[in-house]
Amino acid sequence: MDIEFHYYITCILARKSGLSGDKAALIAHSSQYTDDNTQQYCINFRKENQYLSIASQTMDITKPNEKRKFIYPVFHFFPGDPHSAIAARRDGLTNQFNTTPDSRNVRQMFEDALGSKNLYRIGIATHVYADSWAHQNFCGSMDDFNAIESLEGALIPNIGHADAGHNPDKVCHQWEDDRLVPENCAINNNQRFLEAAKNIYIAFRKTGDPSVGEHDLSAGWDELKGPLSDAMSKTALMGDVFDANQKARIKAYRQICPDIPEYDKDAWRDAAFDKDPKELDYFDRYWGRSDFWSSHWYLFQEAAKKHHEVSMEILAPLYST
Repeated sequence: MDIEFHYYITCILARKSGLSGDKAALIAHSSQYTDDNTQQYCINFRKENQYLSIASQTMDITKPNEKRKFIYPVFHFFPGDPHSAIAARRDGLTNQFNTTPDSRNVRQMFEDALGSKNLYRIGIATHVYADSWAHQNFCGSMDDFNAIESLEGALIPNIGHADAGHNPDKVCHQWEDDRLVPENCAINNNQRFLEAAKNIYIAFRKTGDPSVGEHDLSAGWDELKGPLSDAMSKTALMGDVFDANQKARIKAYRQICPDIPEYDKDAWRDAAFDKDPKELDYFDRYWGRSDFWSSHWYLFQEAAKKHHEVSMEILAPLYST
């Protein structure tokens, strides 16, 4: 998924579940920043040890597998149930690292984050949980299992959904995955994304109020589903020119939830540390600011490290094989 779901729709779901604007914005920012946190930094201090951050995304799919294999499966392609009916393929192949929606593994990861009450962790886990719908039937490693040979311009290496390009991530988009059996191959992203949204909304509400009944959960989702579905289907007269359709949808999201803040992918980082202007361009030396240890960026990094730790514990039996 892209920023439409990971930020705007996630913020809507958090707000409509009963969370305050500040908490919803923090969850949504953490969710989207999981995609934008692409660089590992070493932060220096005058009187303290250095701090090393963690990358939760890489824009270079050709990185050596040792660096990539713990980023993609943990943050974007959480291994699920390889024998799920939705994973049935024409060639009959299965893959233990295949991503499937709302699998036992990804649900355990999501519930652990929700139970922590840490809003940064919840945002990261929401990103990963939502991606289990968007990235279903792909795995986060280099594997021919991911190849879609029928798509023009298919990429090598076959990592994640590289062959499918941005098809799996786009709101209001339909495409075909002809690796799957005929009854599964026609993909409607909005159907997938609305199912993800429903599960996230219910999880948020239950976490905020464990006593809420199934009737109230169902009624709350039914009230939100219509406006959200309409917003996700908005188009503009200019179509895809200058991202007009996406801009029309974002405007519609703001009508559902007017207090969604503007997103700046560099805001947390820039508030936490500075680059020393005296250093040469080829030597990036970063210095933590006085409030570094209470900054959003630092707290996000710690949450990402905890997410990685918990996820690897869940996936340990799989990696051991």
